[in-house]
Amino acid sequence: MNYKNYKLNYIENVFSILIWGLISSVLALFFYRSVIAAGILMLFYPLFRSYLKRILQERRDWTIELEFKEMIRILAVNLQSGYSAENAFVNTYHEMKNLFPKKSIMTLECETIVRGLNNNVTIENLVSSLGNRSGNKEIEDFASIFAIAKRSGGNLKEIILDTVDVIDSKIEMKREFRILISSKQFEHRIMCVIPFVILSYISFTSPGYFDVLYKNIFGVTIMSICLTVYVGAFLWGENTINIKM
Repeated sequence: MNYKNYKLNYIENVFSILIWGLISSVLALFFYRSVIAAGILMLFYPLFRSYLKRILQERRDWTIELEFKEMIRILAVNLQSGYSAENAFVNTYHEMKNLFPKKSIMTLECETIVRGLNNNVTIENLVSSLGNRSGNKEIEDFASIFAIAKRSGGNLKEIILDTVDVIDSKIEMKREFRILISSKQFEHRIMCVIPFVILSYISFTSPGYFDVLYKNIFGVTIMSICLTVYVGAFLWGENTINIKM
């Protein structure tokens, strides 16, 4: 499986359509009070789908990184116990099954490596394949170093132990950074909801207060500008706090 490009499955596709349908209905209610507007906003579903794919891709990338850290840690222990690289991966697979759910990404990748070994595929090619498909810089670097060390007879134990230390430090830094960013993301999304709360309160306490903004060209124009500004502010905020490490 290639992890560089996220593909929505059937359930995720259905879920994304339903969510965008709900969002379109809410926006049409607050900005236009028109069913037709909801239908027009549904045309922007591909943009929402791309946004959702980006979020799910980032979530999967983080999961891969965390699971890979545990995988090579187990692999290092097996190599220190005197196993060959091939047998170390076999034992790592069995331990990963106990540590993670059976369908976890790295458990399935370990299973793929074990099957490849049973079919006489070299361990270097199997690890290199994982690196090429992962879309993760640490895994790609590990695969390259592993292949070179295996072919040249280098000290795999030391190489993998050094890799574990490096990845551990990187992931801890990323974890702390994500905690800081997540609080800002939460604040940003709360702020994006507040305008709707205010509009709902005014509409409830003062019925008809916003009627002048609906059912006429002037009002539709003003509300369209407001919607554009709102969406622009939301995207600007998302991009500002979506900092890559």
